[in-house]
Amino acid sequence: MKNLRQKFKDIWIKFWGIIFFIGVSINFLEIVCRTLFHFSWDIMYDLPVWLTIWSVMMLAGPILPDGDHVSVDMIRDNLHGTARKILECFNLLVCIIFGLIITYGGYLVVMQYYKFNMNIIRVISVPRFLVESCIPIGMGLFTIFAIIHIFRVLRTDYKKLETKDK
Repeated sequence: MKNLRQKFKDIWIKFWGIIFFIGVSINFLEIVCRTLFHFSWDIMYDLPVWLTIWSVMMLAGPILPDGDHVSVDMIRDNLHGTARKILECFNLLVCIIFGLIITYGGYLVVMQYYKFNMNIIRVISVPRFLVESCIPIGMGLFTIFAIIHIFRVLRTDYKKLETKDK
């Protein structure tokens, strides 16, 4: 089961990495078109931003348990045993509360966009709810992964590792 879960996670990360790469490539193409050929479409400016945000939001949850987020670890890494477990649980509870609030708020906003049929007017009209639905989806995933991770933290001892001085 763990191997299947890891394969799915690797595919998920690679997929969103490709989406991010496509966004960066469109951004580069837009710069080249604007600089060399003196033309650009407004969608070429917006699409990289949308793809980047989708990539980041869809990866926020799956990378949480592995500690791949940017963080300051000086205090955490120097704590052991119960103190470390308390700090880890506190951090994850903050993540869960934050995730729930943003997920719910994002859901309310996206539903308003959908209800009022709001669009982003560009060369093509893009439904606003499609662009911004990454917020409740991504933060929902983030919250689920934080809940899963808190159970892992509760099962971990965080014993102090012996280090050899050179």
